[in-house]
Amino acid sequence: MPQGIGPIGIYHSHPFSSEIFHSHTDNLTLRSLSNQFLDSISIVTNGEEINFYHMDKESKTEEIQAEFIDVEIPKFLLISIEEDLLLIINNNMLKKSTDKNSIKIMILNKLRDFLEEIWFDFVFSFNNSIISENDLIKPYLVEDFMGKPIEIRFPKNYKTINKIKLIIDNIDGSEEVKIENNQSYFNLNIKAKIPIYITDENATFKKVNQTIKTELLSNNILQKVYNCVIDYDKKLIITPDDCYLNFFGFFIRVLCFNKKQLNKLELSQKTYELIYKLVSLFNSLVNTELSNKLKNQIKIFFNDVKKISKKFNRYDEIRIKETIKKENLYY
Repeated sequence: MPQGIGPIGIYHSHPFSSEIFHSHTDNLTLRSLSNQFLDSISIVTNGEEINFYHMDKESKTEEIQAEFIDVEIPKFLLISIEEDLLLIINNNMLKKSTDKNSIKIMILNKLRDFLEEIWFDFVFSFNNSIISENDLIKPYLVEDFMGKPIEIRFPKNYKTINKIKLIIDNIDGSEEVKIENNQSYFNLNIKAKIPIYITDENATFKKVNQTIKTELLSNNILQKVYNCVIDYDKKLIITPDDCYLNFFGFFIRVLCFNKKQLNKLELSQKTYELIYKLVSLFNSLVNTELSNKLKNQIKIFFNDVKKISKKFNRYDEIRIKETIKKENLYY
């Protein structure tokens, strides 16, 4: 995976049987997964006992013993960008658009092509000093969002009066429309602050450049544009902000707007479903002995959930009630 994060295996239960076994179908599923991700494991449980399996060198299922260890979360590069763009959109294009998504896709495609084209001209800086592509990333790695980020800046030669101008004059590329005076000006602020997890601390910025590009452009900025709200009166393209849930040391990004009404219309249901699934995972820990470190990580996660849920109208539904009752984990 781009950041060294991905599936490690599969699991399922046999709830109505005391027997634990790995079926022919399980073997095929594990073999298929192992072809994509080496050393994948399969876990089968009857609710009390747990068996672990993997594929041996002959691609046959083999039962193995599991050893539980407290792994160290990899550090990450904290990348930030903030720029104002001026989008010049032909009014005929606005009239042609039959729904709001067609305009968003039109903007998204134009912005994607532009960012792809100028990516290698971007300037990476830290404390106002330029970072070379041959610099090692190790001195810039951090463990939380309190660290100082690496800033990515647009090249000055692409700016006109301190703004990037993008002209959007056709939707599907089939025709060119003369803009002249028949145009509208929309302001778009792109803003992101993202973690890029690193497994090789001795890598150079040149080596991780593609990873940064993928995470920043495809998995952040363009997603925000697709989830934007267009204010036609004020000529603003409002993109959501980044909020993060600290999930056992990894940061899961949740999009949210500053205005609750926008969250309700655009993002509330999606966010509720994600948080609900994450919170549901903790039901399995009710009867489990937890270390103090794990207890603390769970507390941090729940606190982040509370903070984020207050931004949405579904706060009362998301609120943590009796998910974890054991010892001092009850909220």
